[in-house]
Amino acid sequence: MESVEKAVSLITRMIPAMLFIALSVSCAKHELDKSKQVTSSQREAAISGAMELLQTNQIKEALAITTSLVAVDADNAETQETHALALIAQGWNFLEFRDDSAAEDSWERALEAYQHACRLTENPGLLQLSTGQLAQMLHNDDVAIQYYTQSHSNNIEDERASFFLSQIYLLQKEWPKAKHWLEESVKRNATEPFALISLALAEAELGNCHEALQVARQGCAILPEDPNIRFVQARVVRLCGSPQQAMEILLALPTHMQETEMFLEELNFCKQEFNVD
Repeated sequence: MESVEKAVSLITRMIPAMLFIALSVSCAKHELDKSKQVTSSQREAAISGAMELLQTNQIKEALAITTSLVAVDADNAETQETHALALIAQGWNFLEFRDDSAAEDSWERALEAYQHACRLTENPGLLQLSTGQLAQMLHNDDVAIQYYTQSHSNNIEDERASFFLSQIYLLQKEWPKAKHWLEESVKRNATEPFALISLALAEAELGNCHEALQVARQGCAILPEDPNIRFVQARVVRLCGSPQQAMEILLALPTHMQETEMFLEELNFCKQEFNVD
């Protein structure tokens, strides 16, 4: 009975959305006045219908709605954001069927829609954060940095944008920039263990070992059993001149982690510095 009620609810919510799309297509075919604007109720019905479809994994149907909506309502931020969500879902669907090229193309189009949405709204909220995350996933660091920086400025209590910025700079081995953004992140959330251990790594790479070891202890105290945090702690300890202690931390990690290339590389560094064959 519950499934029937859900189906009826879905159909009921889709009717106005699909009716709007049908009317839009009809209008386009008859070349009606393109300046005619979509009403807020029409937009809401279309977006609601698309989101319902995405929640039930009916991606093609959702994308059909958002594509048609964008055709007549391209200058609305919510329209563009919803279209981006449908494109992202389509990308994951392509990836599931191992069509990497189609997935990337879908995500690139989603990024364009997100960027358009950001330009259209005066109050982006966390939209800039989502845009930065998608850009980072696509290895477009310049765009990711742009939107993370904006998100950090516009969401003064949210620590995530500065943390994600720091991860970009850590991967680029730009330690001063990584440290700066990690400090910004920790200012907003002083008990985030992954930010703390990342800050410890940046400090260690910069040769600030007293600060590095202190911050590493803080991060480990919050999540003492997390193997990823312990792995970074081992690297910090090695960089600060204690390869034997670092090896002890590494060898206490779970078996599945000890089988990774990253683990073996770090263990080899410890052995070289400790002169162990």
